[in-house]
Amino acid sequence: MNRIELKSVSPSKLRQYMECPRKYYYAYGEGIFQKETRPMIFGSYIHSVLELYLKSLLKSRKDQDLEALYSIARNKRKEYDMLDETGIDSFFEADVILNKFASKKIDPEKIYAIEKFFKLPLPEFTAVPIEGRIDRIDVEYGEKGQDLLHIIDYKTGKNEISESELKDDVQMKFYLLGAYFMYRKIYKRFRFTLTYLRNNSIVSFETELDNSYSKEIAGYIKAVADDQEYKKQISKKCKFCPAFKVCKPRMKKEEE
Repeated sequence: MNRIELKSVSPSKLRQYMECPRKYYYAYGEGIFQKETRPMIFGSYIHSVLELYLKSLLKSRKDQDLEALYSIARNKRKEYDMLDETGIDSFFEADVILNKFASKKIDPEKIYAIEKFFKLPLPEFTAVPIEGRIDRIDVEYGEKGQDLLHIIDYKTGKNEISESELKDDVQMKFYLLGAYFMYRKIYKRFRFTLTYLRNNSIVSFETELDNSYSKEIAGYIKAVADDQEYKKQISKKCKFCPAFKVCKPRMKKEEE
């Protein structure tokens, strides 16, 4: 079993390793990746529509434009024709979610970036860069020197987390680090918000960058980079792993 060369680390890549090092090996060493599920395709459709909708608001300087939203959604359907018209994770459900989103006006003057990709090193900690894509970044204007950078991540799933869980979330730490290293010369304060699109609920907190984030993530990166065994983490989830037949985990009866 050869060690996988680690060229960069994303939240999804790290989460896969933390879930099961052997699954990570099969994915990035052997190319046995998880096929896109219906919820994943559903989420991609909504994210793609919202990206174009927000960009249209920026261009038109409007705070709301339902006609633009409907036009974008119709055009995008052609790329996601594997989704059903009705039922679970369908175009009908997507329309409900998109209408809820568009019911709230958005100030285009506050939008700083949409679908912002970053790939950055962690100085003094590791040469392996971290990477990610932030759904949306806003600026909340305050008194002189008190402007705040607002990082917003959209979720189409049903499982919500608490504020305390968010403060310990790996993806949040990746995104805050990315935003900090991209914009630290301008902004010192940050807000991170998860927006659950199905019911328009949010989980949010305000912070300055925690210096422990870099050290913590660098520690994860070192563990992944140094791993030569990629041990199996056997659980009930093994049955749904794309590498199940290759891995052949010895599962206990209660896990089968």
